[in-house]
Amino acid sequence: MSDALEQVKARIPHREPFLFVDRILEQGQGRIVTERIVRADEPQFQGHYPGSPLMPGVLLCEACFQTGAMLLRSAGALARSAGSQPAQAVGAPPTAPPESAFAPIDPRVMKRHRGYLPHWEREHATYFVTFRLADSLPADARKRIEDQRYDIVKTAEHLNRPLTDTERERLDQLYSVTFDELLNVGHGACHLANADCAAVVAETLTKWDGERYALYAWCVMPNHVHAVFRPFAGQALGEILHSWKSFTAKACNKLLGRTGEFWQRESFDRLIRDREEFDKRVRYTVENPAAAGLVGWKWVGGSAVDGASTAGAGEAPALRGAGETPALPTAGEAPASPTAAGEALASPTAAGEVPASRRKPVLTRILEAKFRGMVVPGDVLRVEVEQEEKMGDAFVMNGKVSCAGKNVLRVKFIVAMIEL
Repeated sequence: MSDALEQVKARIPHREPFLFVDRILEQGQGRIVTERIVRADEPQFQGHYPGSPLMPGVLLCEACFQTGAMLLRSAGALARSAGSQPAQAVGAPPTAPPESAFAPIDPRVMKRHRGYLPHWEREHATYFVTFRLADSLPADARKRIEDQRYDIVKTAEHLNRPLTDTERERLDQLYSVTFDELLNVGHGACHLANADCAAVVAETLTKWDGERYALYAWCVMPNHVHAVFRPFAGQALGEILHSWKSFTAKACNKLLGRTGEFWQRESFDRLIRDREEFDKRVRYTVENPAAAGLVGWKWVGGSAVDGASTAGAGEAPALRGAGETPALPTAGEAPASPTAAGEALASPTAAGEVPASRRKPVLTRILEAKFRGMVVPGDVLRVEVEQEEKMGDAFVMNGKVSCAGKNVLRVKFIVAMIEL
């Protein structure tokens, strides 16, 4: 079984021959895209127009329903559907960096190029950084995003002006949101799912905390890394990132018995401009495993400048495991709302309320379905589902199935989280 299909089966209980999703292509807040290859040996073709096989429209709808169910299995949506509150912080909130560490763009900010992206740096500033494995994104998706980045930067250069705030925010959206949605799908070899490799990276990040930089939050995901930190005086952002990536690349390649490029050359880094953004980036970092549907993921944590644990992080995880691969969500079970240490945090429930772990996404109504084409064996389906609105424990969703760039189905349906 492929890793992609295992990831699908970890999200929903459906199994062959009634499983109509092969892999997750993208997932973000309120949106998910999956893929389905229609195969000639599927049982429905034995009786549905024998000799001239056509995919039944009801099964195209089912592909949307199953895709929508996977969207609701994300930790955030599931927690909202159960009416529970977000996980409370464990330990004391982090002491924020000094006000001088927050950096609006001004003449003191230096613009540097370390590859494809412009990087803004300022002494004493605090940064949110992301770096990823070399094979962590499909080539076509990476090119599409880099082309958009190129257009933004080159437009400003052609007009001989700095980037506007809107353009900077668009770059941030492309690299810290769009990229992350793709990264969380788990493309590539995901070498950091190996506990020994994850431990090497975690130990490297935390080794110089308090000496060369203040590390507020960090997370080692299967194919990428996030960190929120502030370099101390005399410590350059680029040099810190280079030392992290250089050491871990050599160590992990040795552990894996491989050679060649380990990390993507380019890293994403963003100046954090105020306390609100600092809190947002810390929370985003420590909750990344939940957003990706990982259970029991321990490679996440951090410490505040005064030694208190990072908000939501709990205590830092043990950095050495027995070489096991952390577990993905079990089929039919929802990812638990984690602390930043990756451990489930029980939320109190009101009297008589059904715990979130016992609620499952179930189709309750098809509001509208429009078919615009036919699907035959060999077709590759792209299934896209977006959450439109929430009504109590029910979600109105819009589904779309396309084949070779042409729409073949649009369907609006309601999925409810109910006890089974």
